[in-house]
Amino acid sequence: MSELWDTLTTGLIASLVFIAVSYFFWKRYDRPTPLMIERQEEKARLKEEQQTWREVEARMRAENEEAEHKAAYERRKAEERSRSLVPEATQVSDAWKSLGVSAPESATFEAKGDDANAGLRPVDQTAMSEEVASDDDVLNAADLVQVRQDKGVQSGAEEPDWELIEKLDEIAKKDEIVVPDVPEAPDLDAVVAEKNTLDSPQNQPENNPGTTWGLSEGEDVWTDAPSEEE
Repeated sequence: MSELWDTLTTGLIASLVFIAVSYFFWKRYDRPTPLMIERQEEKARLKEEQQTWREVEARMRAENEEAEHKAAYERRKAEERSRSLVPEATQVSDAWKSLGVSAPESATFEAKGDDANAGLRPVDQTAMSEEVASDDDVLNAADLVQVRQDKGVQSGAEEPDWELIEKLDEIAKKDEIVVPDVPEAPDLDAVVAEKNTLDSPQNQPENNPGTTWGLSEGEDVWTDAPSEEE
């Protein structure tokens, strides 16, 4: 029994070793050949070409459908225009002849009496416009009128001295005219009233003849006044 287990164990270990070795060689050397690589590239190229041709065919199909719709629309419009046109007289007469009937005469309408729309038509009012004044007398004048024309700005003209102009402007702004203080004019009415008040007899002092100055004989009035020299 023990020999059987030894044999099974040895076989299992050997199989695992062989599996590992085969996997290593498969990963190492199992690669596509150049022929297989070329075939794969050819398949990829054909797939891309098929996709491109499908897109081109779809675009051409859409363009054809659009052109067909446009042509059908143009044909329908042409038929509508042809139906709206009045047929020629020869075609109408041929149609009546094919039916075995003589062509009826076209009806004509003649206006009788005055035109009812005469009042609605525009009227020529050129005669009612103002007369244009004639200027022949000006052209036939003996002495021609000379028109004075000032010279324009010349390119070679000298430019003004802007610095001098700015300085003069600053000086003119700095010059301030000082006006002296003028006293106000007196009120003449008040002055006259005050003068009349002073000249009235009530405000004048009364003359007392008995009033005497308390000065003795030989006494100078200016003795007590200080001298100018002092």
